[in-house]
Amino acid sequence: MKGRILLKALEILKEGVTNQIDFFEAVLASGYGANMGKIDYEYEKIQRAREKAGHNERTIKERKRRLQIFISKMKHDGLITEIDKNRKMKISKEGIQKLNDIKNRLPDRHYKKEKDSKLTIVSFDVPERLRRKRNWLREVLKNLGFSMIHQSVWVGKIKIPQEMIGDLEDLKILEFVEIFEISKRGSL
Repeated sequence: MKGRILLKALEILKEGVTNQIDFFEAVLASGYGANMGKIDYEYEKIQRAREKAGHNERTIKERKRRLQIFISKMKHDGLITEIDKNRKMKISKEGIQKLNDIKNRLPDRHYKKEKDSKLTIVSFDVPERLRRKRNWLREVLKNLGFSMIHQSVWVGKIKIPQEMIGDLEDLKILEFVEIFEISKRGSL
């Protein structure tokens, strides 16, 4: 038994200072008279913790690097500027313009809900090249309280807001949307 502990200690000493510290910490954590299995268990636990800490440190460094690249690109594009030596950033006029352009691309997804006693079916076939607009339409229908029957067929007892029809027209996807209102009960 003592020979195995001595063998392990000598192997660890040969490997390096960090492993030595980990091994002796494992011996101390295992307690007086612990067997080699307990010492190995504690040693492996310490090693895993050290690897995890190293991984977290690498992850943090990688995130910082990506953030620096992103900030550098925004500076290069003229969207932000540094205002002092403390590296405080400020949005530029070009950045404000870009922000407004992004905000104005798609209308707000929230319209006033108005319940209706009639069943409304919305069916659409928006082309793949207009995917963002199609996803916007799905989100609007979901927010209004419609239920999806199929990815492009939604149903609900909700009145379609007039502003939404205007937005569909402005987005040039109204031609791909069919809205049905069921006023009489039948086989549906």
